[in-house]
Amino acid sequence: MNLFFTGMKHSGKTTFAKRVAQERNKTWADSDDLILNLISPLSVREYYKRFGKEAFLLQERKAVSEFINSHDDFVLSLGGGICDNTPVMELMKEHGKLIYLSRPEELLFEKIKQKGLPPFLDTDNPRATFHELFLRRDKIYRSYLDLEIELGPYSDKDQTLNFILSKLEEKYGR
Repeated sequence: MNLFFTGMKHSGKTTFAKRVAQERNKTWADSDDLILNLISPLSVREYYKRFGKEAFLLQERKAVSEFINSHDDFVLSLGGGICDNTPVMELMKEHGKLIYLSRPEELLFEKIKQKGLPPFLDTDNPRATFHELFLRRDKIYRSYLDLEIELGPYSDKDQTLNFILSKLEEKYGR
């Protein structure tokens, strides 16, 4: 079974998708890395700035599609904005289970502030901008999810991993 880990920025998608893959002996990849392989030597930000949103969404779709078509029994972590790419969301829904790692909005915003505000929040009121983004993306994720795993405050990664594994086993078996 293929698992797609989705969620907001800093929800733990990459960290826990990779660890779930290790625990379950599955192939793991991150969509950001797959995209970088296609657009190198540009960074995602450079590519987006130079070619625009639509071109980026096409590269994102190509990267995810190529991975799906060349792998079986995998775990793929996705960028936080994947929900804005409807064709990719539908493709993933056809080829596996969408796992939504959710965390409270305030915890996510605090983590983002600690790591430095990304350009899409670099406004006069980043909190309000994040609130709008959170509400919009959360609604989209919920419309596609197969399983939501609600994570609380950032705590011990091993305990969080065991919690995620237990939720996956509860829903899909070992």
